Amino acid sequence: MDITKALLNMALGGSAWVLWLLIGLSIASVAIMIDKALTFYRFRFNPDRFVADIEPSLRQGDWPQVISRCKQESGLEARVLLVGLREISRGRAAVQDIMEGERLRVALYLGKRLSFLGTLGANAPFIGLFGTVLGIIHAFKDLALTEGGGGPAVMAGIAEALVATAIGLLVAIPAVVMYNFFHRRLHVVQERSRFLEQLLLAHLDGAAGTAEIAVPEAQMFQPSRKAGGLI
Repeated sequence: MDITKALLNMALGGSAWVLWLLIGLSIASVAIMIDKALTFYRFRFNPDRFVADIEPSLRQGDWPQVISRCKQESGLEARVLLVGLREISRGRAAVQDIMEGERLRVALYLGKRLSFLGTLGANAPFIGLFGTVLGIIHAFKDLALTEGGGGPAVMAGIAEALVATAIGLLVAIPAVVMYNFFHRRLHVVQERSRFLEQLLLAHLDGAAGTAEIAVPEAQMFQPSRKAGGLI
């Protein structure tokens, strides 16, 4: 019974703190959305144009020309291909393994903090509902302490309590939408990288031989400080 009274006393504090919590979570989610939007924009990639540019060089086995073209691209897909080109002298298996590893690193980089949006989208309505429950408890407690009814005041308190549920939904819907959008973009980057990997491997299989290529470390993917860097 003492525990029940203690919890009741905590609940009587109302739902104001829940609203502030939702506002704070909303600000954090908007910051993540902006950061992710800028990241995907910074690394935008035109696969059709890129493939059209490198395919003649791939057919001729002109690897330095392909490397030069990769260095001109800002897209992460081209950087994955560049990592594979560096390992051509080690054979097909090494190229495939290193590109797979780089693709995973890119996925981890692009997926940073996306789980926050997914979790917030799934749980913000429940946080809002929790605030509504607290508000209703507070309203009924006021009714019990009010002499002569006080129905209108209680109804006003319940209406205020329902605001928490509305805010929870308002926070959750954009988070879910943007989580799905960014997750889809991440998947597209992965599939494009896989396509470039298969394209390179196909031309390696068709080549009569591969010459050793020395690619300076400076030509490797070095993410800008603005992009946050790969993990």
